[in-house]
Amino acid sequence: MTEPLLSCTGLSFRYGKKQDPVFRNLDLAVYPGETVLLMGPSGCGKSSLAYCLAGLYPSYTGVMEGEVTLLGRPLASYGAAERSGAVSVLFQNPDNQFCMDRAENEILFALENINYQGDLSKRVDELLALVGLEDVRSRPIHTLSGGTKQKLALATALATEAKLLILDEPFANLDPASCMRVAETLKELNRRGLTLLVVDHRPDHWRGFMSRVLILEKEGAPLCIRPEELDTRREEFAARGLFTGDDWLNGVHPAEEKADAKVSLKTEGLSVYHGKTPFLTGVDLTLKEGTVTAIVGENGAGKSTLLTALAGAGKTKGTIEAAGRVGLVFQNPRFQFLTLTVEEEVTTTLKVLYPKETPDGLKQRAEAWLEEFQMLGYRKVSPYALSQGQQRRLAMLAMLAGDRPILLMDEPTYAQDERSTRFILELISRRVAAGLTAVIATHDLALAKATANQVLLMEAGRLTPLSPKAFDAYIAERRACV
Repeated sequence: MTEPLLSCTGLSFRYGKKQDPVFRNLDLAVYPGETVLLMGPSGCGKSSLAYCLAGLYPSYTGVMEGEVTLLGRPLASYGAAERSGAVSVLFQNPDNQFCMDRAENEILFALENINYQGDLSKRVDELLALVGLEDVRSRPIHTLSGGTKQKLALATALATEAKLLILDEPFANLDPASCMRVAETLKELNRRGLTLLVVDHRPDHWRGFMSRVLILEKEGAPLCIRPEELDTRREEFAARGLFTGDDWLNGVHPAEEKADAKVSLKTEGLSVYHGKTPFLTGVDLTLKEGTVTAIVGENGAGKSTLLTALAGAGKTKGTIEAAGRVGLVFQNPRFQFLTLTVEEEVTTTLKVLYPKETPDGLKQRAEAWLEEFQMLGYRKVSPYALSQGQQRRLAMLAMLAGDRPILLMDEPTYAQDERSTRFILELISRRVAAGLTAVIATHDLALAKATANQVLLMEAGRLTPLSPKAFDAYIAERRACV
């Protein structure tokens, strides 16, 4: 029988000696040439496990018990350079992965670390072309969109020429067409012998070439499901709150727009600048209270840039009129946290809204918000120790607790399982029914169709309203082009 490329036995991990384990006594094996999909509910420890298997934990944080074996040797016996030549990792949040200023320098840094002997410049071009980023070679990384950063991080991970690639939510920031192109690239690399271990909440993009699905349990071996069983074992996915498709959106409809709804935000002739160059021009936008607006478009189209401008940041020309405070939930919520515990994060927001409230009163208010958002059990935890999904809920909580009648959300459901996505949508729906104006920038076209009163397409520096018929055609076109 073929020996595993990577395996772990009796693996347990906790972030601190006194903290409960994220998972315990875990056994699994990945064999050469496989594509293994690792699934599980948000916050169950998938990313933590990925970083343990890549050798990053416990070197950088946490306490680990058990053993990880790579190519027949204990992973702990590898030096950093040797390990990177055997296993490479793509982080869920690409900003955590970069250490250089420009795209080409990031890839060059990876190539130099493995002492690449070929033509460095040519290899950079090849890797950028592999992920469709030929035009960003000299661009500063901080100017790239979240999806473009995700593709750059993939090119960097591939630069090490490792035998095993661990991918943590590789499609989280990508538009539908980019998802399919990247999936095809990974399928071809897998065909050539690259082994893939993938953390993802959705099996769709992997159906054509995955070897098996492992559903992570808190203890013991993961539940193993063969690809052909995905559609016959839906109840097991549903019981764990996991996606098997978009059927869960059946019955979800946009909020009914009231005839007398007031305008809550309006722009006229808005232009948004990067330096002295207009990135978006002629944006005329009207948002009404008690409605949801979805903004769609390809990676780098300007969705995040527009949300930032509507929140009052960035260089703009034209007019923005808002009938209340505007809150923004970042694509990467880590950038907006201010304190060291979840409870303090909420309390800090409430202090601004209720400056005369007693400490006990603020605490009670914070606990009520945390309970509504199912985060009361994390109140003493650092926001930075939460999973991506939990961080997103906390960022949304902080904005709503601050009494923002207009809430802008950048990819609010990315890296969430079905249960968490449904929970977020129900929260938004309740607030919208009470008058909240919600704007969602999203790559999830099915979600946009099910929840939005209006859909706006960001393309070529312009914002265009899409009728239901036009949006259906846009969805069909995205599917056809891949």
